[in-house]
Amino acid sequence: MEAEYYRSHELGFDQSDISLDSFEIIQNLKSHGYDGLLVGGCVRDLILGLKPKDFDVVTDALPHQICKIFPRSRIIGRRFKIVHVRQRGRRYMDYIEVTTYRANPESSGSWIARVFPKSRKKRNMPDGENIYGTREEDVVRRDFTVNSLYYDPVEEQVIDYLGGIQDIQQQQLRMIGAPRQRFLEDPARIIRAIRFKAKLGFDLEHEMKEEIQQHAAWVEGLNSSRLYDEVVKFFNQGVAEESWDQIFETPLGEMLFSHIASGRKGGNSDRFMRFVRQALRNTDRRVRKGLPVIDSFFIAVVFWNEYQKSLLRHTGRGLREHDAHDSAVSDCLVKRPELLIIPFRVRDTVHEIWQMQTMLEHRDKGHIRSIMANRRFRAAYDFLVLRSTVGEIGPACMKWWTQIQEVNSKKRASMIDQLPDPKQARSKRRRRKNRSGRQHARSHANQPQDMM
Repeated sequence: MEAEYYRSHELGFDQSDISLDSFEIIQNLKSHGYDGLLVGGCVRDLILGLKPKDFDVVTDALPHQICKIFPRSRIIGRRFKIVHVRQRGRRYMDYIEVTTYRANPESSGSWIARVFPKSRKKRNMPDGENIYGTREEDVVRRDFTVNSLYYDPVEEQVIDYLGGIQDIQQQQLRMIGAPRQRFLEDPARIIRAIRFKAKLGFDLEHEMKEEIQQHAAWVEGLNSSRLYDEVVKFFNQGVAEESWDQIFETPLGEMLFSHIASGRKGGNSDRFMRFVRQALRNTDRRVRKGLPVIDSFFIAVVFWNEYQKSLLRHTGRGLREHDAHDSAVSDCLVKRPELLIIPFRVRDTVHEIWQMQTMLEHRDKGHIRSIMANRRFRAAYDFLVLRSTVGEIGPACMKWWTQIQEVNSKKRASMIDQLPDPKQARSKRRRRKNRSGRQHARSHANQPQDMM
């Protein structure tokens, strides 16, 4: 397999765009006689003029050899071994991933016959993983041609085996190999294809597009945690709104979020869909500003309307507020029929965000300081602002919580003192609840169906 070589300046980027840590690692690998290159999405993004999120290094050195070169490193993973190399003076979480060239298990030229002549079982090496090879064998195992580019920062040249440069220039996302076979090997590629289409704005090749429509159900075979991780990547890369639209152009939309898919078809979901879309736009703005985003907030948004409906059902059955809340959370995030399984850590955060909405609306003067000290306060407040934006609650409550965060301690104490006495407020709420309960018994007008 022959490669084409491009100078970095011909493609519009220079050494100042490269992570210094990754450059030093590659220099060190080369000084010890090994190959060392940047690979994948970082090379693609450099060519596109985007700022890479990560810089991944690939080499012909084996994991234990990499660790000998870099004392501040460790091998992670059992499915496929990766070395995390931490540079001097960096925090524990700051590391560069260094991997060894891989080969298909059936490849006769792979290193497995030379480096590991004994059986894989004796060396605890599962079939298809931790099988090392050459760069030419490594490149064909990657998913899309635009992700198959290597870059040598020492020689300042891009190495292209499969026409990835041309596909970038033509803004085309093309699978390496037959799409159906590659999707069958790893159904997560179906999700990644949709995500890269949204992120890059590239067109999917026709065959890949057809296979996604026909075989989206193959993602059901993915491990639940891996599926969740792949899905939430749609919403933390600055293209959440575009990704959302792309998902629902495929069968994945209904498979992952059936309650929303039915609402989109029903025509009575204007406010709820504005609610979701505004959240996606806000998320994209935060990513562009370099601010953190949490997947729990997105999950809280997507299932908010279902939670409200379930909460109304349980309170209508006479459950106390706290018990009704717990049951509604369980209905939406645990006992749900959809493919996407919500991890416990996420459910716990969503639980708090939803529960705090009632606290924020009630504004009991005895609880204000503890609410603001809660670690989920900021997320719950952002959620409240979002609800106010689409008209679900009036602006007064949102403005009050905004102001109390901006004033000094003396003014804050004054604002709290001006709130009504908690006992009087609870009495008024109880009377309102009784009136609304009698009205609800006569009519369903108060149900949150206008949100779906």
